[in-house]
Amino acid sequence: MGDIMKLNKKNLAVLFSTALLLTTTFGSATNSLADTNNTSNNTQTTSTVTSTNQTKNTNDQNNTATNTNSNDNIADNNTNATTNNTNNTNSSSNSSNTDSNNSATVAKTQASTSVDVSAIKTALLSEINNLRSQNGLDPLTNVEVLNSYAQERSDSFASNGTGIDNHVGWDSSKMAPYNLTAEENIGQLPLGTLANDPTQIAKTITEEFYDENNDAVPNYGHRKNMLNPYVGYIGFGVTVGSNGMIYFSQEIGNDATYAAKSSYTQRNSYYYTTMNDYANVSQYDSVDAERNSGNAAQDYVQNGDSYTFSDIRGGVSTRDSYVNMYDRDGQLYTNLRLAPGTDWASDIVSIINGTYYLHVSNNGFVKAADVLPWASFLGGPVITAKDNAPIYDDYGKKTTRYAAANSSWVTDRRSVDFGNNVKYYRIGTNAWLLESDLSNPIN
Repeated sequence: MGDIMKLNKKNLAVLFSTALLLTTTFGSATNSLADTNNTSNNTQTTSTVTSTNQTKNTNDQNNTATNTNSNDNIADNNTNATTNNTNNTNSSSNSSNTDSNNSATVAKTQASTSVDVSAIKTALLSEINNLRSQNGLDPLTNVEVLNSYAQERSDSFASNGTGIDNHVGWDSSKMAPYNLTAEENIGQLPLGTLANDPTQIAKTITEEFYDENNDAVPNYGHRKNMLNPYVGYIGFGVTVGSNGMIYFSQEIGNDATYAAKSSYTQRNSYYYTTMNDYANVSQYDSVDAERNSGNAAQDYVQNGDSYTFSDIRGGVSTRDSYVNMYDRDGQLYTNLRLAPGTDWASDIVSIINGTYYLHVSNNGFVKAADVLPWASFLGGPVITAKDNAPIYDDYGKKTTRYAAANSSWVTDRRSVDFGNNVKYYRIGTNAWLLESDLSNPIN
């Protein structure tokens, strides 16, 4: 899948350690933040990730960054577009009977199963506004200009023989006059895995964009697009291909009147969060219900300002000393510590009484400052050193080793230095390359 966002000026990333991460609660209509994906057969995603304790692969294609994606999320504020690539399905397909003007109500799959496309689009609007309502945000208004372009996009995926295009063909000018703060979410799913119920299909698509289990890059771009507090309009495209795949598009943006409701600084600050390797604080009842059970249920219940959390797909590494553990109230365990030199999966970043922690077990947390936090890529994307690039250790210290100029490396993790907000990519045990030393940083 893919997500993209465009802004009027070049922006610098506000990264993992900054206050922007979780400083506001989901209840604020002006400050709520968000980004997503789920795992289903042949689903494709490009934003980023979800919790690390979940890996559901059923015919998902998680390839290198050189491949195209599914569930791309794009955002566009009238300049620098950021595209996040990930999984791509290689199923060829033909255009469905749905036209670009949202007039078709029924499309036929290869198996001759009737699908009420119009009803799915109606349900998609209802579901995304349900999600926004849960996060204290104003509803989005459906407009025909965006419907038309979204349908054009979905039709193209069904007819191009390759499916999702990683936003290569995206043209925000076709969204005018709603192309201010323009965003796009696109994806595909095998229709045979879905119930033949428009409401359920819409919920599955929305959950897929929210969870982002299949996105190669862990930045939750789709979720952040859907929960952007500074956009007001949306259009939907849904096409069923003759290959049995359903293709879907969300085109999101503002006209000048709606854009004037927020400042450039507000929109720009929100855009910064698309650079983060974690979601913003948000909630979605149907997704949250899947993990709010068992012994760890209370770990996923936000409690005002004393306990909030954000999703991350990654984990933490301890260095050369034992690391203290804490409960969800921030109380130190006297009998539990993490051993030196060990890796631990983490699915949420929590702020407990103003301090950042990462979740590593049932009611078990470690302070972010005490460990090396990282987010996981899917499919082993490839990075290339620009020049002879110094290799850094787990402490972010430069070693005497170098990666040769133009050498390529498979990377599985990305971390951020808490002191200077610099990103590092892991290429081996205790071996990292600085993002500024790469010719192709992964966005």
